[in-house]
Amino acid sequence: MNETAPYATWLKVAVEAAHEAADYLRGRWRGQHTIHPKGYRDIVTESDKTAERIILGRLRTAFPDHAVTSEEAGADRGTAPVRWLVDPLDGTTNFSRDNPNFCISIAAAEGETAVVAVIADPLRGLTFTATRGGGAWLDGSALHTSGRREAATAMFTADFPRDPAQRAAQIAHINHLLPHVRTMRALGSAALNMAYVAAGWVDFYVNVHLSPWDHAAAGLLVQEAGGAIGTCSGGPWTPYVADPLLAATPELLAAVHRLLETPHA
Repeated sequence: MNETAPYATWLKVAVEAAHEAADYLRGRWRGQHTIHPKGYRDIVTESDKTAERIILGRLRTAFPDHAVTSEEAGADRGTAPVRWLVDPLDGTTNFSRDNPNFCISIAAAEGETAVVAVIADPLRGLTFTATRGGGAWLDGSALHTSGRREAATAMFTADFPRDPAQRAAQIAHINHLLPHVRTMRALGSAALNMAYVAAGWVDFYVNVHLSPWDHAAAGLLVQEAGGAIGTCSGGPWTPYVADPLLAATPELLAAVHRLLETPHA
């Protein structure tokens, strides 16, 4: 790995925070959970909040001048030049139902640029990492996207937004793509889905609605693994972009854009 200082220090702390939270979540796996609704089709458990406290505690101790935006705690210090974007448990519904597909996602951004990424899968013991210009890695081994060039041989992943209109738009995208690809998977964790694109385990990912903590780390992973990420309409990616997102091999990004631009039946 060839991380550039201070990114190496930031990455080390983020990995340590992710691993401590992963140890906690692994201990809570298949336990009894206190589940609270926090919005339409949206829940939070006590484990989300405890994992978040673990991560934010480490980040704020190590980097008191940095800002943090986390899914449950919200945002602080709006003028800080460096902001951490944290999802302490991406895949809460899966976790609450004993489905093993969930993860921890931590990213650091300088302005509109993601520079550090960590995605930890507690149950499988996998840690995906990236730094801007330093490549993407899985537990010390370099990651590369699949190199797939044609949609007809591609496997893609997607998730389903909670909002009815957004869900309808996502289903329309999926229905439009399915006749042109090999197959589709849905893990229920945006960060894991996109990490799998970086690892070459799937070929592209599409979602019409994500929050910054969902895709900030995973987007950097995809880029540093040689992939491409942008909006479904062809716009550029930043950790804060709100438009529908597409992450893929570079060739598939263009191919899928062409498919999505074709009028839907």
